[in-house]
Amino acid sequence: MNKLHFTTIVSQDHLFKFLAMVSSLKANYNNFKIFVLCVNDIVWHILNRINIAEVTPIMLKELESPVLDKARKERSFQAFCWTLKPVFLHYNMNKYRDCKYFAHLDADLFFFSSPDGIFLENPEANLYLTHHRNARDFLQYYRSSGVFNTGFVGCKNSDVARKAVAGWEEQCLRECPVAADPTRKLFGDQRYVESWPDDYDRVHIVRSSGVNAALWNIQNYTVSIKDEKIYIDDDPLVFYHFSGLTIISRNEFNLNWYYYIKDKMVLNHIYMPYVIALNYQMEKMHEYFPWFASGLLSREFTPETHYFALKNKEGAP
Repeated sequence: MNKLHFTTIVSQDHLFKFLAMVSSLKANYNNFKIFVLCVNDIVWHILNRINIAEVTPIMLKELESPVLDKARKERSFQAFCWTLKPVFLHYNMNKYRDCKYFAHLDADLFFFSSPDGIFLENPEANLYLTHHRNARDFLQYYRSSGVFNTGFVGCKNSDVARKAVAGWEEQCLRECPVAADPTRKLFGDQRYVESWPDDYDRVHIVRSSGVNAALWNIQNYTVSIKDEKIYIDDDPLVFYHFSGLTIISRNEFNLNWYYYIKDKMVLNHIYMPYVIALNYQMEKMHEYFPWFASGLLSREFTPETHYFALKNKEGAP
């Protein structure tokens, strides 16, 4: 019995980031399975060829339904992928019940320590949410993107959690707008979970600053090294959410769409390991699938907020 079953949605443009995430999970934890909904068939074929023991790729057609087909035809690709998050999580909670906890993970997360601590904060909770904890420069985004970030949504293997995720699925199938609607409190899949603390028993808001650290909150904290582990203030960094990072080429990246990262601890100990991991996954992909080149954005279409280049295979800047 696995303790954790993760789910994620992966298109061909996020395959490199997904593979980096899996490598980081394997380096820090060994009691999990990750189920991957492959939005593009080519992702399914590649993952089956790679055959990572902890990864179970699932083709989109396995979830086909009239309402999902309607959403695919009527929505943008981004909105459709957001819609799939609760759909696939609910599918797994019903089909694969041999675990203690489930969690949706966005493909651009990267783990620096075990995810166990997330659930150990409150082992009997039914649902686990992470607050955006926005830094000063991002306070205005509460109005549009809301209180919680759904790059991570954790669930106990319980009827209460299944009911909550089923309701989230219904809401997203009905409406999942890419454009934020602050008046109606809508933004993709994200703002629907704001009602969970009022609607369901034992909803836990994760306390650790090291869970879902990201560009929108990292400026709140001091990053340090203690006992060879990265800490965010007094908490070990569990995972960082690399939203806003763009891959330009195997060795070139735009680290952040919103600001230049001046904090050398953040740059050297959080971003550097991630771009090295991405570089490694891209090199391996080129070795076995030299024709695959999705997920790159030309530099001319990428902002110059924080251009960064690796100069050699070891990752020295």
